[in-house]
Amino acid sequence: MNSVLEHRRSLFWDIAEETIPSVLAHSPAWVVHRVFEYGSIADIDAVITLYGPEKVKDMLRSSPMKPVTRSMAFLFLEFDPQGYYAV
Repeated sequence: MNSVLEHRRSLFWDIAEETIPSVLAHSPAWVVHRVFEYGSIADIDAVITLYGPEKVKDMLRSSPMKPVTRSMAFLFLEFDPQGYYAV
């Protein structure tokens, strides 16, 4: 898996650099939450491109979202499963 996220060491400060490609491939839900919480706009766009918008929504839906994650999900995906934002 070749992704721009593989080179974003600041997003994955707590894992060994050589394991980042494996984490991207095998832990997508963790990656999505990490990127939505700590990533830049470009990082969020990259994770949506990497996994696809529907899969990203499914992963975000699978666990509670922090406020920043919820905001980014709404802004990037118009995704608001808990109804926090009036549309």
